Amino acid sequence: MGQYVEQNLNKNEVIVKKAELNPLQLIFAWVFGLLFSWLLLIPVFKAIATTITYLNTELAITNKRIVGKVGFINSNSLDAPLNKVQNVAVSNGLFGKIFNYGNVKITTAAGAFNFAGIKNPDAFKGMVMAQIDQAEEDRIKEQAEQMAAAMSSAINNK
Repeated sequence: MGQYVEQNLNKNEVIVKKAELNPLQLIFAWVFGLLFSWLLLIPVFKAIATTITYLNTELAITNKRIVGKVGFINSNSLDAPLNKVQNVAVSNGLFGKIFNYGNVKITTAAGAFNFAGIKNPDAFKGMVMAQIDQAEEDRIKEQAEQMAAAMSSAINNK
């Protein structure tokens, strides 16, 4: 995985959790690709594309937003403040349930972003929801401090 998330951090922003990808999706893609390579090599090209996507997928939660990128040539990037996240959905099939990986779909005001092969997707979803709550609490606390400072300043000026 690259350094997309680290390179796109803002001032006073720290990574809370970085999603891990499960390499089993690559194993399944390559086994299928090699077993069915007699079909004009299409499954092998599909396995190569899956590998490139796997190597160029990043997803992280910071204390202020969700940042992610999928793809190399045709890439989709996600950069959404936590208060703009509308939904986080998790889906996993049979192998995903057995080997604890799945797809995470994050819906924001700008659209939906899919991240495939995330390890322990339910825990990642829980972490996103917890961080959204924490960001809201921090925002309210900051507003209260600013209000208290403004009121204190107004009282002292009289």
